[in-house]
Amino acid sequence: MNGRVPGRNPEYIECNVIVGEEREEESEPNLNEHLYQEVPGVNQRTVKLKCSQIVFWKCKLWMVLAAFVLILATGLCLILYSVIYTDEDEYWDAEAIANGNHHNFSGTLKVHCANNPDLSLSASAYKLLSESLNSRLTDVYTYSPALGRYFISADIISLSDNDSTVSYELCFSVPPETEEFMKYRMSKEFLINVLRQNIYDQDDMDGLDIPGCTNMTLDPTSLSLT
Repeated sequence: MNGRVPGRNPEYIECNVIVGEEREEESEPNLNEHLYQEVPGVNQRTVKLKCSQIVFWKCKLWMVLAAFVLILATGLCLILYSVIYTDEDEYWDAEAIANGNHHNFSGTLKVHCANNPDLSLSASAYKLLSESLNSRLTDVYTYSPALGRYFISADIISLSDNDSTVSYELCFSVPPETEEFMKYRMSKEFLINVLRQNIYDQDDMDGLDIPGCTNMTLDPTSLSLT
């Protein structure tokens, strides 16, 4: 009331300054924390938007990535399978087969002349037919995936003029295997089926020029083997 401004307590001013500084320090971490909390949310939304982007046509980015991962995994599985898997037919002892026992099979097969069933073959025609049949039998068993490695030779023994039956002989080198090998791999039924399938695929004998016969064919139902 005397016109003088009341003096301020120095301790009160100092406390206010200190409190103010503490509030500023408290507000800064809260601001930083708020910013750090918002950034991940923004990043997550950005990633989602990028993954939802259409790369081409109707395919989104996540579809392309998933397809790439699937193809990569499938390729790796196939590579591992090809490395681990061993095909027994691809690995065989050539020396054991070469030094194996020879096993002969005798068979018969009928030939027909479509345009002249009663045709009698001359000596030259018989030679041509024998050479053609021998080449056919040799090719069939030489290029057989299952029997080619064991096959040695094929020979035409005779040809009957009465019923046009050809007698032939097959020779194979059989490795020292068990009875199961002869029962399944070298069975008579299997040998006949290999030749029969070849005849069904092509029953005529192309390139065979026999006088009086324009179409010489083989009869797959007449095959026999002993």
